[in-house]
Amino acid sequence: MFKSLRNQFLAVASLLIMLGFAISAQLTSAAPRSQVLAATVVVLVTLPSSYWLVYRHGISF
Repeated sequence: MFKSLRNQFLAVASLLIMLGFAISAQLTSAAPRSQVLAATVVVLVTLPSSYWLVYRHGISF
């Protein structure tokens, strides 16, 4: 579906970030501090994971 690796990376990163935000919203309290911490963790985990999936592991759509 996506021709370039960059587009695949953006698609995988977007998907993982949305899933991470949805899961963290359910697991954390409504306090702003915990939400910011959860968002930071989601971004720090999903971007390297997306890179690994697309560029190293060769996942494709």
